[in-house]
Amino acid sequence: AVFSAIDALLLRPLPGTRNSDELVQLYRRSPGEFSFGSNSIPHYMDVRARSGDAFSGVALWEFTPVNLSSAERTQHLFGAIASANYFSVLGVKMARGRGFLASEDTGRNAHPVTVISHATWKELFNLDEHIVDRTVILNGRTYSIVGVTPPEFRGTLPVVTPALWVPLMQLGQIMPGQDFRFESRGNNSFSMVGRLKPGVSVARAGEVLKSVEQSLRADFPDQYKDNGITMVLQSESGIHPMFKSAQVGLSSVVMAVVAMLLLIACVNVANLFLARARDRSREMAIRLSLGARRSDLIRQLLTESLLFSVVAGVAGLVLAWWVMGLANRIDLPIGVNFSADLHLSPTVLFFNACVALLTGVIFGLVPALQATRPSLIPALKGEAAAGGSRSHMSRGLVVTQMALSIILLVCAGLFLRDLKAATSVDKGFNASHLLLADVDPGLQGYNRARVDIFYRNLTERLRAMPSVKAVGLATTVPLGMNENDNGVTIPGYVPSANENMSVQVNTVSTGSFESMGIPLRKGRAFTAQDDSLAPNAIVINQRFADYYFAGKNPIGQTVHTSGKDHTVIGVVPMGKYFRLGEPPTSFMYLAQAQHWRSAFTVHVRTLGDPIAMGPTLRATVASLDQNLPVSDVRTMDTHLGITLLPARLAGAVLGIFGLLGLALASIGIYGVMAYSVAQRTREIGIRVAVGAAASDVMRLVMRQGLTMVLIGMAIGLGGALGATRLLRTVLYGGAGIDPVTFGLVPLLLLGVAILAIWIPARRASTVDPIVALRQQ
Repeated sequence: AVFSAIDALLLRPLPGTRNSDELVQLYRRSPGEFSFGSNSIPHYMDVRARSGDAFSGVALWEFTPVNLSSAERTQHLFGAIASANYFSVLGVKMARGRGFLASEDTGRNAHPVTVISHATWKELFNLDEHIVDRTVILNGRTYSIVGVTPPEFRGTLPVVTPALWVPLMQLGQIMPGQDFRFESRGNNSFSMVGRLKPGVSVARAGEVLKSVEQSLRADFPDQYKDNGITMVLQSESGIHPMFKSAQVGLSSVVMAVVAMLLLIACVNVANLFLARARDRSREMAIRLSLGARRSDLIRQLLTESLLFSVVAGVAGLVLAWWVMGLANRIDLPIGVNFSADLHLSPTVLFFNACVALLTGVIFGLVPALQATRPSLIPALKGEAAAGGSRSHMSRGLVVTQMALSIILLVCAGLFLRDLKAATSVDKGFNASHLLLADVDPGLQGYNRARVDIFYRNLTERLRAMPSVKAVGLATTVPLGMNENDNGVTIPGYVPSANENMSVQVNTVSTGSFESMGIPLRKGRAFTAQDDSLAPNAIVINQRFADYYFAGKNPIGQTVHTSGKDHTVIGVVPMGKYFRLGEPPTSFMYLAQAQHWRSAFTVHVRTLGDPIAMGPTLRATVASLDQNLPVSDVRTMDTHLGITLLPARLAGAVLGIFGLLGLALASIGIYGVMAYSVAQRTREIGIRVAVGAAASDVMRLVMRQGLTMVLIGMAIGLGGALGATRLLRTVLYGGAGIDPVTFGLVPLLLLGVAILAIWIPARRASTVDPIVALRQQ
């Protein structure tokens, strides 16, 4: 089940496409560590026109919000804008109709058309057989549906499927006022995908792209002086190449934990096989004395072991199929069509078969070798088990089990402790009593004047309510899925070579800092006077002030961004903006009235439960425009829950695996000690007969068991220290050594191990010497 998730994210070919191994993703490369930047439309046009020697086609796309209106209601969907050759470059065979035509990529005023996903066809149109040429209202305009994608096609991002696609040349129709992006080379927000020509290698394509870079530098020296193009195979990109190391790191940690859990279980099974081999020593001695070859006996015992592992593999496959079904039904409140898309692919089935067969062979071979090497004469007489090496091997397996359990539990403890620390980290704002909702009147055809009137009326009505403390608007929400940045120039500041002069930015309204609970360190917040006629104002965070204005009073300083000079009017504390584990980051805020936007997230700080404010907010928007949808209504706590979902999921999985490992280890040591006591019943009876007290017997057994446990724990703690170095890259705090975890985990394991040993030891202390001596 875990491997199926890794297969879906990192290994599986892009579903619904032809020859996905020929697909590559192309990114803008900027100075510093920004190797995977987005692309602009002019940049795409140039790359497509100049890279024909390497690519049979290059396509462009980006996500976009869409309002789909019907007679019943207006729905807010997550769609995509794509170049007309998007489906042909990917090699998508439509389930109904067609993709975009080349002619739909040549004029911006062509008849509006759209291609919908199979999921949209099913959920919104009930698999209407006459869906092709049916019209829908998107953002207030009539669009004709010309095609339906196959059910397996999910776009180029593995976990998110757009509801529909519209051609790139209709950008100005689906997003009014965005036509300027056709000429703006610095407006980078699109993703680019290309298909290699048959016979063209990745190395050859890289050479062609280098020549493209050189020609672009010659034609546009200012824009391409330090920029380039990064190419990544689609099969190696995962969710996004920027997160590849995190994806691989977290996947490696989880798979390592699963492997440890499997090893602990297999150690138990190996001990059981060793016990069975000891009980069957007389049978094996008789077979060997009658002429059986040792290889025949090993083959027989391996067949028995493989039978166990194959049955377990089938049972595990059924359980994995059930778990995948649960995972696929998870619906995250993030406003997009998210699906894990886990299934039993051929790769997963092959992986399952290999694991089952390998565990059957590896952990059945050693017991088989031991069982077929008995001391013939004692074994035939039934006087003794076949030697002491098996006891040493069983004890060695227990030590291994304890060591693996320590590593497993420490990893789980570190994740859980790190998750707790992440929830309590200073985020720079107050998340309690805060309701969020996304609104975009521009999608309904509002012009700037109508948008301004709408937001002014909305905020005034909300602020007048007795249950509302503050209301604000912002283009982005901290710790969300989107990140915006603008290049900055600071008069008097000379950047170092290859220094990235781009700073994250948020456009906010008056009242935004109050609604977010962000205090002011210096200066003031935005007011109604900071309108389009006033000098451009900017609020910066403390990191920005310390870095660019060290030793100066930041208030009144000038920051050049978005093509304009801005005067610093306020300074706020540092916060967390994109991820909880990020280092101190410069950040700036621009005034809504001076940097106009249509789409905003409404922030409502309430005096009571923010959830209760949700229906009121929807009703207030409906009173202004009943056809305007309000999307993704959630509390800030819910929003942060989505941000922490990967960590919570990893912590929950590792916690469950840690408890399973602890249970298996306890069962393992109990089994070994119980079997050891059973094999030593006559010895213990003799000890009692010659005067040993019950406490002496208990101490003997407890000492033997605890010696194995302590050795295993010492080895495990050493392994856990090494594991923490690997975990630093996926922990929020980045520091793996946690004294609480390293102190509590050994105590927990020791306590459980003492109980598991005490039960057989107690049984040994009650042995009746007369009965024990008569047994053999």
